[in-house]
Parts: sequence; structure tokens; C-alpha cells
Amino acid sequence: MAEKSLMEQHIQKAQYGTPKVNPDEQRHYLGTFRERISLMMTIAEVTSHQHLDAFTTEITAHPDYQLILNGHIDQANLAPYLKLASQHQVRLTIRQEAIYGEAPDELGLIVASNQAINQNPISLNKKYPQKIAPTPPTVAPKRSWWQRLWHRD
Repeated sequence: MAEKSLMEQHIQKAQYGTPKVNPDEQRHYLGTFRERISLMMTIAEVTSHQHLDAFTTEITAHPDYQLILNGHIDQANLAPYLKLASQHQVRLTIRQEAIYGEAPDELGLIVASNQAINQNPISLNKKYPQKIAPTPPTVAPKRSWWQRLWHRD
């Protein structure tokens, strides 16, 4: 009976491939698990190049972590991140499989550890919120006495 179950396992492995742990989570997080991630950026955030300082801060704080990039992003948009990763000697992986998305809200960059770190928050906007300068209040233009006389609001 044990031989039959081993044979069935072997056939299923040959037919369907080696089973993966949490395949949907690995697809979403570019081949890694959520508990290993220190920072994640969407494709839109990667291509905007406005968050290079936050990225530099993260890889400087964790030089032993690994950078995982979505290979569906144009090479010109990845160039600044590749340059910073090489300057800081960070390990790098580019994933180009068809299962990784190309939409602007899909993940484009991940900084991850080799082991579980369970860090919160991991999204760029929550971990490194942008400081927006307050806008000065707008002042209504003064109207002449003639305008005030004829145009009452």
C-alpha cells in the first residue's frame, strides 16, 4: 500500500511539477514570501523615479538583503535602481516570467531578506510617506468700489 502512494506521488510530481508553498503569494511578491519583504514598490512608483532616496535609505540600512525586480519594466526605468544596487553591492534578481504582471499597480521592485523578518509596513507610501509642502492660502483679488457697487455676491 505504501508503494502505491509513493508511485502516485511520483506520477503526480511528474505530471504537475513539484508542489509549491503558497504559489499565489509567491506570484504576487515576485517569487518570495510576504514575511521576507522589507520594502515593495509598484511599477508606477518604480518608473516615476521620485522614490530613489527612499530606496537608497532601505538598501543602505539592509546591505545583506536582496533586490528583486520585475523584468517587464523597461530597462531605462530600471537603470537608476540597478546603478544604486551595484554601488551598494546588493544582490540582484530580475524576474521576467509571464506570471508577473505588467500593470502599473503590480509589484515592480522588492527588497527582501533570505529569512522571515515580518516587517510592517512594507509598502513604499506607508514606510516612507512623502512630505508635501503646505500650499499657501489663496487670497481673493480686491475689487474696486465700482465693482462692489454693481456686482453684489
